[in-house]
Amino acid sequence: MLALCLVHSGQLVAQKQAQGSQDSIVKNLKISAFPVAFYTPETAFGFGGIGIANFWLKEEQKETRPSSVQLGLSYTTKSQLLLYMPFEFYKKNERWRLLGELGFYKYFYNFYGVGIDSREEDEETYEVTFPRARLALMRDVWPNFYVGIGYEFDNFSSLKIEEGGILEASDVPGKRDGTLSNIGIRVFYDTRDNVFFPTEGVYIQGNLFTSSKILGASFKYSKFEIDSRYYQKVGKKQVIAANLFLGGSSKNTPFYDLFYLGSKRTRGINNRRFQDTSELSMVLEYRFPIAGRFGGAVFGSSGTVTPALNEAFSSAYKNAGGVGIRYIINKRDGVRIRADYGMSGEGGNFYFTIKEAF
Repeated sequence: MLALCLVHSGQLVAQKQAQGSQDSIVKNLKISAFPVAFYTPETAFGFGGIGIANFWLKEEQKETRPSSVQLGLSYTTKSQLLLYMPFEFYKKNERWRLLGELGFYKYFYNFYGVGIDSREEDEETYEVTFPRARLALMRDVWPNFYVGIGYEFDNFSSLKIEEGGILEASDVPGKRDGTLSNIGIRVFYDTRDNVFFPTEGVYIQGNLFTSSKILGASFKYSKFEIDSRYYQKVGKKQVIAANLFLGGSSKNTPFYDLFYLGSKRTRGINNRRFQDTSELSMVLEYRFPIAGRFGGAVFGSSGTVTPALNEAFSSAYKNAGGVGIRYIINKRDGVRIRADYGMSGEGGNFYFTIKEAF
């Protein structure tokens, strides 16, 4: 069971308005930052900080969506390191988008075996160190419809697995280190009214990736994903949000790139509790204001993983649900701190991060 504790002894909110000089790259810059502390069975005690910068690039209109860069850094008493920097840049009145993440991780992950029938008592962890890069350059071809190229890179090294465990005994690809280097096509349709806290609109993203040995990949496989989200305002400030996800990959997919339950869509299920080459999952969330900058959420999800995509509609499904608290750290752009508690049939988990789950 995940135990998480937030240290919020002081929230640092720094705001800086660019002066509009000819040399300025950005304008209307706003920075929010705060310290965090947490505890999990995998990491023990950890501490660090999270911050996010929102801004418009030079010559962009304020009516368009702001660009953003998020930075998180954490260190644990088990000598684990998490450094990540997601970013979104918008240019030419949103006609061009550059999205992605840069990061470096030294972390523990759960492994229970593969399949929806994996057993909770088989839980074990493995340690891995890897740098990460996610990049996508998108261009609109019709109103709200974007097409572009994407790239994924993870270089897994120093993989440490339990001797005599189920991972060591399995024949899954990737248990002896390796490099993910995938290139592909990304498309999406986006009518959301806000990137950080949508209240209306639709977001549908499709990805088709294949590994490339020319780019240094250790594995030969391909995968696709369809991620659809719907937002509807209820009353003045309440929002109903829904997320339907479908994904599938080939048989040679390395085990650390399998689809899994326990993600942001299926909060309440232990991370990577069920994993396989295909996933079908859905979540429904009700978001509402409480008082001042505070808000709340109630959510429920259901999902499954299978070895073949056509089995997803007849497979067993795992359900989860929970509640959460939100705190607005940036009123201008709607950026929120998110603290959730989700439960499944096997127990509960706490989650703390920045921005909504979807």
